[in-house]
Amino acid sequence: MKRRWVIVAISSIALVGAGVLVRTERNHRRWAKWAAVNRVRAERGDAKSQLELGGMYYYGKGVPKDYVEAAHWYLKSAEQGNANAQYSIASMYHNGNGLPQDNSEALRWCRKAAEQGNALAQDALGIIYRLGQGVPQDYAEAVRWYRKSAEQGYPQAQYDLGYMYYYGFGVQRDRIQAEDLFQQAAAHGNEDAKRALECSRKGISIDPAAGLKGLQ
Repeated sequence: MKRRWVIVAISSIALVGAGVLVRTERNHRRWAKWAAVNRVRAERGDAKSQLELGGMYYYGKGVPKDYVEAAHWYLKSAEQGNANAQYSIASMYHNGNGLPQDNSEALRWCRKAAEQGNALAQDALGIIYRLGQGVPQDYAEAVRWYRKSAEQGYPQAQYDLGYMYYYGFGVQRDRIQAEDLFQQAAAHGNEDAKRALECSRKGISIDPAAGLKGLQ
């Protein structure tokens, strides 16, 4: 009887594994089909499709993972004014993925995206000014961009703005306002904010180096 249960268990595992493989193959075919559709549209100059195709190459969805191709399509979309593509190509320049690392180009594209209202780019631009990466260090300008992003509900920006209030960088120090921003960010799952609140509850100063990571 015990042996029969073992055989049944192994057979069940095999069936589950086969099901997973079938679903994986179906998903791959679905992604590949969508990549082909995006390629046709992207080659015709559609900025949204260029962005999506860039993302597929970046993450290896439906096509082989290829940062050079990702950068190629992100740049085409960015040049047409797509803010998401502008932030994506800024990140790739910053990290040197698919093209030479270039902080000047990263800053240029990040600013373009931020000025169009991209929340991630606004937060990143705040970080750039906070750290003085390729620009004169300017806490007040960092606060301005963090606030724009935070007001759109971006949790990392809510934490970063709270950080500035906590220490009084570029704004009058206000621990109550800082904690309110940390609460907002933590409610959306931001780990930096959760840690800051825990430190506050324990009466421990939050880590001055945390949460300001720049472009991701």
